[in-house]
Amino acid sequence: MAGFAVVIDISREGRHDADFDGFLQLVADYKSLEKPTDRAYGKHCIGAKLDSPASLHTGITVDPETGSWLIAAGTVVDTHHIASDGNLRLVLKEYLAHGASVLARCDGLFALVIYNRLTQSIAIASDPFGYFSIFYGSRNGRGFVSTSALAVAKAIQSEPSDIGVNCFLRTGKVFGNMTLWHDVKRLCPGTVLEFSDGAIREFTYWMPSVDESVTKLSFADSIETSTQVLQSVFKRNLEREGKVWIDLTGGFDTRFMAMFLERAGIPFKANSVGSAKHPDVRIAHTIAQKMGWEYQNFDPPSTWPQECPYYLKDVLGRADAHLNLLLLTQSLWTHRQKTNQYTTLLNGLGGEIWHGPLWWPEGSTLGKSTLVNYDRQLWSLIHPVADSVFVSDSSNQVREEIKSQFKGIGDRYPDALNTFKLDCIWAYRETAHVGAWASAAAGLLRTIPILFSKDIVTHVISLNYRWKTKNRLVKHMLERYRPALADIEVEGRGPAVPMRITNFYRFIPSQVAFCRKAANKLGEIIFGKSLWPARSYTSYSRLEWRQEILKFAEAEGLFSPSEMRSANLYRFDQLRLFLSQAQTEGFDYDEFLGRVITVEMALQAVGATIH
Repeated sequence: MAGFAVVIDISREGRHDADFDGFLQLVADYKSLEKPTDRAYGKHCIGAKLDSPASLHTGITVDPETGSWLIAAGTVVDTHHIASDGNLRLVLKEYLAHGASVLARCDGLFALVIYNRLTQSIAIASDPFGYFSIFYGSRNGRGFVSTSALAVAKAIQSEPSDIGVNCFLRTGKVFGNMTLWHDVKRLCPGTVLEFSDGAIREFTYWMPSVDESVTKLSFADSIETSTQVLQSVFKRNLEREGKVWIDLTGGFDTRFMAMFLERAGIPFKANSVGSAKHPDVRIAHTIAQKMGWEYQNFDPPSTWPQECPYYLKDVLGRADAHLNLLLLTQSLWTHRQKTNQYTTLLNGLGGEIWHGPLWWPEGSTLGKSTLVNYDRQLWSLIHPVADSVFVSDSSNQVREEIKSQFKGIGDRYPDALNTFKLDCIWAYRETAHVGAWASAAAGLLRTIPILFSKDIVTHVISLNYRWKTKNRLVKHMLERYRPALADIEVEGRGPAVPMRITNFYRFIPSQVAFCRKAANKLGEIIFGKSLWPARSYTSYSRLEWRQEILKFAEAEGLFSPSEMRSANLYRFDQLRLFLSQAQTEGFDYDEFLGRVITVEMALQAVGATIH
C-alpha cells in the first residue's frame, strides 16, 4: 500500500532536487517507511514511490514510448483489465490517449500520480470515495503532494487550522478536505488535482448517481440482483489477492461480507481484536466456529500499559494525527501480528449503507421528501468533552462547519429523496476518518473496504429505501443463503433474521439495549455523561494504562505550560485538574484525553504553535 512524495514547481523555474530529497525523507520518517532511491522526473516535477511488503503496485510505471510515468499507492482495480501482478501500464497508456475519463473505470482504495510528458502536466487522483489520504500544500511557488499530512505541513511551514484542530478535539475526526493545518488540504473523493501550464485545476471525475432501474425492483428481485452484484464485484476485485484477513465482529456487516466472500470462493482468515470476554469477540468466535471459518483473536498482553507509550510517536505519523493516538496504538500492535501471515485486510466498511445509518433522524419524512435535517445529523458526532478546560467554546463553529460540508454533499442532488442524500453523506462523511485508519496501516497491511466498491455502492443506494429499513434486506439475504449464520445473535440486537411472531421473544434484549443506548445519548446531551458507562473488558488495568500514558506525556513535556504548543487553547488550572482526575478510577474522558495528546504531539512534530 505505502505512499508517495511529489514536488511540483508551480512557478516553472526548475525542479528543486534538494527540496525534494528533504521532503521525501520527511515522508519516509513520518510513515515509518524506507526512503527509496528511484526518482521519477518531469520537466517541472519530481516524484518517488515508497513501498512496503504489502504494496501491490510497486515502484514507478513508465510508458516507454513517451517517457510518461505513473505512481500508485493502495489498490487500483482497473475494471477493464485487472493485472494479476498489479501492473498499471494499460491505465497509463489509456490515460495518455483519453485523459482523466479513464479514471472513471477504476475502483478500489488508492492514490495516483500521473505525469504526461506529452503535455508536461501532472495529475494527482484520489479514489472514488477518497479513502486513501492524499495531502497537498504550496510554498514559494512549489507544490508539495504526499500521503503524509505532517510532511506537507512541515515542508510548507504551515500554521495550525483553528477549525481543523477544534473539530478534531470536539469529534475526534476531520471532515472533507480539512486537516489540522491551515494551508494543507486533503484531496476530496473522486477528484483530480492537475498542474498544467503553470495553472492548477481541480475537478471531479466520478460521484454516486441513482440507477432508476434498480430503484424499481421488487423486494424479491432486489435480493436476486444484490446477490449477483456482490458476487460479481467480490470475484472481480479480489480474485488476484490470494488469502486475506477479514475483520469479524459481532455485528451485521462483517458476517454479511464474510458470507459473500465464501460464496465468491475468496479464501480468508477471520480475526477479532480484544478480550475473549467481550461480547463482540465472543460472537465472532461463535460465528467462526459454527461456520467452520479459520479464525484468530488478537488480545494485547497484560503488559500493554507499559508497552503502549512506545507506539505513540510511530502512530502519530502513520495516521497523520487524524486519529486519536490512544485508540490507534492497539490496532497498530494487531497489524504487526497479522503481517506474519497475510498482508491484505478486508473490513466491513460500507455494510452500513445497506441499512441507512443516517436515516433515523428524519422520522416521518423519510423517503418522502427531498429535505434533510442537517442539524440532527450532528447528534451522533458531537459527544461530551471536558469543556471546562477550554479558554473559549468552539462547539458552534464546529457544528456549522460540519453542517455546511454535509449540506454541500446533499445539494449536489437537489431533486433526490432524503434517503439518497443521506446515503451519499454517509459515503463521504467518514472519508477522512476511515482514510486515516487505512493510512495508518499502509506500511504494514493493504486495506480493502470491499463493500465500498463503486458498483456495490451505486447499486445499494439506488435500491428502494423500504427494502433497507430495519436491515430487512440484509437479514433476508443472510437467512436465505446461510441460515445457521443468520441464527447467531448480533451484539445487542437479537439474531440476524427478520422478526416474526414465532421468534419475537429473541429480540426483547435488543429492545432493552436500544432503550439504554437512547437513554445514554440523552444523558450525554443533558448531563454531559452516559447514564450507563460502558463496561471495560480489557485484560489489563485501564487506570494503570492511563497512568503510563500520562508519564509519557510528562516526559515529553506535552502538558508543560512553557513547552505546550497548544497552550493557548486551555485554561491551565482546569487542565491540571483534568489531568489529576485522569489519574483516578472512574475517569470518563479517555477518548478526549487522547485527542488532546494527539493535537499536542502533532504540533510538536511539525514545530507549529497555536497563537
